Amino acid sequence: LVVKEGKNYKDTLFVTDKWTMSYSQSATTLALTRLFKPSMAKKLFFALGNPVYDKSDPRYAAYKQGKTQTIAGQNLKQYAYRGVTVVPKEGTAGDTVTWEDVVYPPLPETEDEIREIARLFGVKPELPDVLLGVLATETNLRNVALKDYRYLHFATHADLPGKVQGIKEPFIILGQVENRGNDDGFLTLSEVLELKLDADMVVLSACSTGKGKMMEGEGVANFARAFQHAGTRSVVVSLWEVASDAAVEYMKSFYSHIKSGKSKAEALQLARKEIKAKYPNPFYWAVFILYGES
Repeated sequence: LVVKEGKNYKDTLFVTDKWTMSYSQSATTLALTRLFKPSMAKKLFFALGNPVYDKSDPRYAAYKQGKTQTIAGQNLKQYAYRGVTVVPKEGTAGDTVTWEDVVYPPLPETEDEIREIARLFGVKPELPDVLLGVLATETNLRNVALKDYRYLHFATHADLPGKVQGIKEPFIILGQVENRGNDDGFLTLSEVLELKLDADMVVLSACSTGKGKMMEGEGVANFARAFQHAGTRSVVVSLWEVASDAAVEYMKSFYSHIKSGKSKAEALQLARKEIKAKYPNPFYWAVFILYGES
């Protein structure tokens, strides 16, 4: 929404430039959110990012050989978005394809993003607090006591129903190797509903995590609502495709303001302002919004 139109994006005054904002799916959700007591989580920060999506990833070969290999630091432009680029291995992708027919590119910059945020909070980027690369699996995620964490951060691909055959709900893509039992490497909306959390905030640094189905009397049934149901007071989600290089800067700025004592809504507004100065198009700086307690 525009408060005062300018000659270009950079000169235009938007609502979020003037006021801090948070969203609620419905009056019912707003009332329920206000019933939350402060988080009693004893640990500060958990994160998952830069998973291995395919066994052909050189990181997986290195892991199997007992070596360490990272692809962090490659050209960020090579991996532009966090979820929208579905490349068929052969032929042309239709509306829905099987997982074996698609390739989600690796996101090395998400590892840089998470390591920097972990450093801000004095958290070592290692198990169980941080799951990166081959370790960023659904099995490892389920072995973490997520209820112990105040902030949870996911930086990976996410997508909507219909993108992959057999998945009929929004999903976050975790590691596709080294899972056990029934773990398939997808964290779906219904699986999030079953989590037990005591988080102050969950951040989904992935594509289109704020989209969902409109439900009468409930508003949008999206990942924000699912994480709130699981025990989260606030959730940061995206409204559309996330430009990955800008998102790294966005999240570093956002968490630095959180660390300095700003409220979540204030931190998001300040991060938007900084990203807008470098990337004036709203596509880059307006992508993330805050649901819940601000």
